Amino acid sequence: MKIILAISISFFIGIADVFSQNIQFSVRNDGTFDIIGTSVKILNCYPAIDNIMLKPTSVKIIAKNNQKTIQYFLTDGKFEIILANEGSAITVNTNILINNIKTAFISPIHDAIVVNANRIYRTPSAIMGAGGIKEWPIDKLDFSSSSLISGMLPDSGSTMVISTRDYSKYQSYTNFYPTARYGGKKMIDVCISTEMVRTDKLPTFYITENVSAFEAMKNEASEVAKTKNVKNDKPQSYHWCSWYYAYYHLTDEMLSEYLKGFKTVTPNVPIQTIQIDAGYFPHAGDWLEPFYKFPKGLDKSVKEIIDNGYKAGIWIGPYMIGNKSKLYKEHPNWILYKKDETPIINMTFYGEERLWGQMDEEIYTLDTSNPEVMEYLRQVFRAFRKMGITFFKTDFMLYGSESSANVKRFTPGKTSFEYQHELFEMIRQEIGPESYWLGCIAPFAPMISYVDGMRISADIRPMWEGGKNMFDESIGAQHINNVWWQNDPDAMILREKYNHMNNDEAQSMILWMGMLGGVINTSDLFHDIPKFRTDLFRFLEPSTTKLNSTLPFIDKPEKFEVMVREYPSKNSYATLFVNRSDEKESANFTIEKLIGNKSTTCFDWSVNGAINLGVKTVIHIELNPHESKLIYMSIDGKSPDNMTLGGSITN
Repeated sequence: MKIILAISISFFIGIADVFSQNIQFSVRNDGTFDIIGTSVKILNCYPAIDNIMLKPTSVKIIAKNNQKTIQYFLTDGKFEIILANEGSAITVNTNILINNIKTAFISPIHDAIVVNANRIYRTPSAIMGAGGIKEWPIDKLDFSSSSLISGMLPDSGSTMVISTRDYSKYQSYTNFYPTARYGGKKMIDVCISTEMVRTDKLPTFYITENVSAFEAMKNEASEVAKTKNVKNDKPQSYHWCSWYYAYYHLTDEMLSEYLKGFKTVTPNVPIQTIQIDAGYFPHAGDWLEPFYKFPKGLDKSVKEIIDNGYKAGIWIGPYMIGNKSKLYKEHPNWILYKKDETPIINMTFYGEERLWGQMDEEIYTLDTSNPEVMEYLRQVFRAFRKMGITFFKTDFMLYGSESSANVKRFTPGKTSFEYQHELFEMIRQEIGPESYWLGCIAPFAPMISYVDGMRISADIRPMWEGGKNMFDESIGAQHINNVWWQNDPDAMILREKYNHMNNDEAQSMILWMGMLGGVINTSDLFHDIPKFRTDLFRFLEPSTTKLNSTLPFIDKPEKFEVMVREYPSKNSYATLFVNRSDEKESANFTIEKLIGNKSTTCFDWSVNGAINLGVKTVIHIELNPHESKLIYMSIDGKSPDNMTLGGSITN
């Protein structure tokens, strides 16, 4: 006998159309169950422990209200799956009632067959996480086939999304198996990593759907943000960072010269923050030790930044410790070890190359389960905050993600997420709620609700090819931008010298990064670059209201990358078209598909002003290789005079 429960889902898409859809689940007497969406189906679901299907002695199904509990009786206990509806989602809860069980993985849905989905939409789990829409893997399982929030796309119809909303203790994700492994079948594993730590309350999985793939993913990301009580209350970051111009060579004298140079630029570039990046310390871990590049201490430079009217920022790698550092020499037992008691080594420099020009041959990870380590880091952040620093860029945060199943900790018994949360709580306490915190090379899930910004892509390089990962990752992570935090696509290369990009390429990359609605920053010197490049950076100045952008064709690829931003108070939109190909291309776009209106007044918009193109129902775009075009679309016909791309009004 099959038990079927219908759930009505309502959602908003586009501008004013409301649709209603149904997801059902079906439970069989043998304990298998199906999730049946409007378009996508997940069939023959069954739980597993450590990738081994349960082998119960008996199965019992209990129906209560709109909930079905499947009880799998085992020789040493009981395993339960509870299927129910919660709002617009089907929920899948897991209870393990087995004495003293320690496992690495719990899968409430294991080796299930997916029908009618041909592509996957991934929320990346870390920097360079290959987010976005991908073809279903064919012949190999790799990093790009697992995801925090996972969408499954049909050729037409509704996208089905699977996600957890609780990352307090466990990492949860969905694996998409290569079809070659299962004779052409598309199969998934919905999994919780328990790290061989005693299991208690396991996170709930939520299954939802939406006709729009982008909205399906963004809606679920929003639910995660609600669960984690994400504030998103900081202004859009618009700052200068020392790294991509000075790298680790920055000195206090160089910084003074830059600050004086910035004051000579008219009109002023209204950045909020000057951030000192890596290189101010003698070794990783010795963050407060004197160093010849800042002989009078960081305090003097921080005060100078503040006296010039900026907020002061600092870079730090909290988990990092170099083998030549004073900290390691005094506390060699503070680092994280493998089970065989050999150290976790994150970087090695045994040849002539050295990280940041320093002498360390090896970089280790501090063990934050050690109270003395936590107190040391607390004092570091407290000292920075006392100096007046209110912008913190914490880098190499992935070092804290070592699974507890693989390491020996000073204080064992918790998952890696729990240890990370303890560190993040301490950092936020010390820097204060008012400080801006930017995560970098970081795990996404455990940092939700702590950071204000997050690097999503690889280090930018001064060449068109060097921006490929930035384009890909910014597209794949846009549904979490201004939902979990402000996405950081990395620094913009404004300079003309020492740059392999031509004007079209530089402008395309700069406008794309500015349109996203996340972090905007550069390392180039405003007083030492061409005026039109400085003007272009000014053109990106954000307003007090954060403005996000959408990707209308993310699941229906066009010849160009297309991004649309709405200005609600102006009754208008900006649309950016970028030709990433090496060939000249042209295409027509209906205004309705771009913004929902059948027609609008269009303007060719640039840093130099706006040219009225008239009322359009279709707009023709023709672009040379790597060229871009910015179109302003006004419902009431008004020009964007004196307005920046970020929505700020200028004199």
